[in-house]
Amino acid sequence: MTVYDSINDAYDLVYTDVHEKVPFVVDILQKYQRQEILELGCGSGLFTIPLKQQGFNIEGLEISPEMIKVTQKKEADLKLHQGDMRSFNLPKSFDAILILSSTLTLLQNQQEMNQCLSCSYEHLKTGGILFLELPNHRVEIEKSNLTQETYANEDSSIVVVTQSLKIENFWREYWYIFRQSLGEFQKDEITCDEFLYSPTLLLEDIPKTGFEIVETYGDLLGNPFDENQSWRRVLICQKT
Repeated sequence: MTVYDSINDAYDLVYTDVHEKVPFVVDILQKYQRQEILELGCGSGLFTIPLKQQGFNIEGLEISPEMIKVTQKKEADLKLHQGDMRSFNLPKSFDAILILSSTLTLLQNQQEMNQCLSCSYEHLKTGGILFLELPNHRVEIEKSNLTQETYANEDSSIVVVTQSLKIENFWREYWYIFRQSLGEFQKDEITCDEFLYSPTLLLEDIPKTGFEIVETYGDLLGNPFDENQSWRRVLICQKT
C-alpha cells in the first residue's frame, strides 16, 4: 500500500485551488503546441481531467491503485497507467510530460529524482517539453514550518488536519484524517514526506540528462520566480 492509497478520499479536500492553476498549464502547452501529454503522479486527476476536457490527448501515470480508482470514477475514459515514475516503460512517446504538485520531491533522494528525469527523457519526442512544478523549500519552510491547517467536506463526515514541519532531510506533512461512519469517527494518521532536494544540483542534473531549461516561473499562475519570495519553482525544460 502506498501513502496515497490511505488519503485517496481526502486528497481533493486539501488541494482545492488547482482550477486556478490549470489555465497557465494550458497556456504553456499551447505555446509550445503540445498535444500528446503524459502526467506523472497524476493523483486523483485534478490536472489530468481538466486538461483532457480542454482537448489535450492526455494520459496519466500513478503508483497508487486507490488514487486511480478515484480518478476513474470522475472520468471513466481517461487512459491511466499504474506505475513508478522512476522506472515506467510505456510503448509510446509524448510531446510533453507534466510533473506537478511537488510530485518529483516525493522521491527519496537526488538519485531517484535523476532516474525519473532520465525515464521522462526517454519517453519524450525530440523537442518535447518536461514541465516541472517544484517547491521552493527555502521560502515554504520559512513561512509555514510548524503550522497546522484543517479541511472538511460539506457534511464534515471527513475532516483532515495537516501539520507541516522540517525534519532531517524532509519537509514533512502529518495527515490526521477523521472519517465518520455509523455514528462513530475513525482516525488515520499518515506521513507524507517531500525530499529537501538541492536546487543547485537539480539545475546541474537537468542539462546532464539532455534537457535545456527554457523558462522559469514562481508558480502555476505564471508569476516570475524570486528565490527569496516564490513558494514554487516551475521549470519548462525542452529535450534537445
